[in-house]
Amino acid sequence: MKKIFVKVRDLAENKLRGLCAGLSPKKRVMTIVLLTGLFAIGNFYMIFRAIYDIGREDAKQEVIEIEPLSVPDFVPADTLSEKKIREMEEFFNQFNK
Repeated sequence: MKKIFVKVRDLAENKLRGLCAGLSPKKRVMTIVLLTGLFAIGNFYMIFRAIYDIGREDAKQEVIEIEPLSVPDFVPADTLSEKKIREMEEFFNQFNK
């Protein structure tokens, strides 16, 4: 894959050098300025169009409402034995010291 990428890059570079070699320095500068200007205009158009579309009514998306989850009690507190409760309290109290 890397070899193919290098081959394509070298081919594109050679083609651009061939096209630019026939131009005078003044024409090269004008070509670069023109292409930079076209790119800038296209870039600003896309940015401002995206900002404009943010506030439009038809571009708004629906808000999905999520209902709160109800967590069932799998082990009710009254099913634990006194011994188990005491062990749990001792275990957690050791971190408070």
